Amino acid sequence: MTDLWQGALVDGRIWHARKGDVERAFRYSGLYLALPVRALEQGLLPIRPDAGGAWSLRRRDYGHRDGSALSAFIHDQLAPVGLGHCEVTLVTTARSPGYGFNPVSFWLARDEGGLRAVLAEVSNTFGERHLYLCHHADNRPITRSDRISGRKLFHVSPFLPREGHYVFRFDPGPDRFGAWVDWIGEGGEVKLQTSLAGPARALTPRSLAMARARHLFQSQKVIALIHWQALKLVLRGVRFISKPEQLPRRRSEAKDRVSRDV
Repeated sequence: MTDLWQGALVDGRIWHARKGDVERAFRYSGLYLALPVRALEQGLLPIRPDAGGAWSLRRRDYGHRDGSALSAFIHDQLAPVGLGHCEVTLVTTARSPGYGFNPVSFWLARDEGGLRAVLAEVSNTFGERHLYLCHHADNRPITRSDRISGRKLFHVSPFLPREGHYVFRFDPGPDRFGAWVDWIGEGGEVKLQTSLAGPARALTPRSLAMARARHLFQSQKVIALIHWQALKLVLRGVRFISKPEQLPRRRSEAKDRVSRDV
């Protein structure tokens, strides 16, 4: 059994489906790392922060983005809602040679009762980011069937307005990881569905080396696919929305329970 809190590789399948005016869907694969933060900072994993190399992980790409400890950052996010005691695993992708970009990284927080919260660290191609902290109002465990909603407050795609709300769903394993995020427009209709899901396997020096060889330029692949899909939408006549100034609020909570019919 592969536990994400012991360190894992996730062979993810990424899916996006646009609804409404122009319907379009695409899928691609990506290799994700599930990194227990405490073990990562203690140097107990095959990949170490700020160690360099062809596949690397930099502290300043996450959290406070100043190179400070990741554990301090995530504790600062969880403690105000009473979850500072949780152990945390970061699900993310490594930096490729010369470049790194993560549209979204997930910080999974659990205790002996199960998954209590997920911090979605969302980045756009303009160098901005927003934090969505997903948890139940009473901090009960998040199950695979739970759907948690929060307002959309961050501009990501130039083809979608900054309005409506997100509906989040998570599956933390074992032996797999899954995250589903739907965007619901102001009228209540599902406008975009996205998912990252796949099986998990043990993170070892050998499995990491093989993953590095197969996905060496993954970050470049991700940004190229983003622009390729954008070009296809432009060619289909989808209206381009200029980026608004980012809102002062850079962190928000998603904790409203929604109907499973959404």
